[in-house]
Amino acid sequence: MKDLIIYVHGQGGSAGEAEHYQTLFPNDDVIGFDYRSKTPWEAKEEFSAFFVEKKKQYKHITLIANSIGAYFSLASLDKTSVDRAYFISPIVDMETLICKLMQQSNVTEKELSEKREITAKFGEPLSWAYLCYVRRHPIVWNVPTSILYGECDNLSSMETVSAFAKRHHADLTVMPGGEHWFHTDKQMRFLDNWLREHETKVVKPKQKGMKNMSEKNITIRLETKDDYRNVENLTREAFWNVYRPGCMEHYVLHCYRDDPAFVPELDFVMELGGELIGQVIYVRSEIDCDDGRKVPIMTFGPIGIAPEYKRQGYGKKLLDYSMEKAKETGAGALAITGNILFYGKSGFVPAKTKGVRYADDPEADYFLIKELIPGFLDDISGTYKDPEGYFVCEKNPEAFERFEATFPKKEKLKLPGQLF
Repeated sequence: MKDLIIYVHGQGGSAGEAEHYQTLFPNDDVIGFDYRSKTPWEAKEEFSAFFVEKKKQYKHITLIANSIGAYFSLASLDKTSVDRAYFISPIVDMETLICKLMQQSNVTEKELSEKREITAKFGEPLSWAYLCYVRRHPIVWNVPTSILYGECDNLSSMETVSAFAKRHHADLTVMPGGEHWFHTDKQMRFLDNWLREHETKVVKPKQKGMKNMSEKNITIRLETKDDYRNVENLTREAFWNVYRPGCMEHYVLHCYRDDPAFVPELDFVMELGGELIGQVIYVRSEIDCDDGRKVPIMTFGPIGIAPEYKRQGYGKKLLDYSMEKAKETGAGALAITGNILFYGKSGFVPAKTKGVRYADDPEADYFLIKELIPGFLDDISGTYKDPEGYFVCEKNPEAFERFEATFPKKEKLKLPGQLF
């Protein structure tokens, strides 16, 4: 089955522009999306319906979106409907753009709220409802993304696009002298080369009857002492600003190597063509049964994949391999807190359905468990507590800060969707 490339045009463009991209994706189907939406709330319905329908017909979808088409995509789609995205001159912060147009037209918020709609200086309509909507619905984007930005873009500043790229771990390429509208021969050559270069880096999912050459270059092996610093740095990059501003997982990993609960024979790293791209560790834990027994099981984590390789199947591959090795050691079950949409694919279920309660939240749907030995959890009813090793940062924040200071400085950001 071929993959599908969907092109979403900018203002004044058309679905016919998709023909340009057919030569760049000769082995895939390429179509243009002739949308009618003028607002993000209209796009939310129209885009979602269109992409969901296409996802039924194609296993893998790549999005190429331009300008306002990129913004509507950001406001409407997620990784359930798009596997990868390429944005060309995207509008990534609509609130900032609207406020910029208001300032240029000498329109105040009070005036816009009273009049509801005003035509801006350059003929663009300003809408109070539109401004309120984008403020109430910040962008949450979880699709692997590459961005092409023109140095002389007159709609979005370099700072705005760079900040978006950092928040969402997107790859950003800047064309010197490039404009918001890529249209000259020089600009289009730059755009085409950018797409070709990035496509050669993309690991395509394996299809039936085909050999995925990149899989031959994957190595999963035990971590060595020589790996320690590189693995800690990878873990830091993988978790930075994901669950909280900054992260602590790299220090948890650092300390666990000296913890009695650490399982060295299940301390794995993943390499792709010799490049370190992933890691996972396992830790001994237990269930405190209601009848007084303590049943030994295991947990794992941190499990991290380098940002540029996320959402391409490497995390699941590493997890499934390590779980098989855990089973070989005699582990009967694994318990974790996590997203059932990801871990469910590897056989995890809500632990409460197996009679195991999470001490911090007995009814938690996010506390998951998987039997490695069938029937291991039969007739078990009890409580599970996270191993103490996961709380080293809270117990000794000064030591954590000293450890963190040994790494290059990174900006801590408070982002939507974080847990802490």
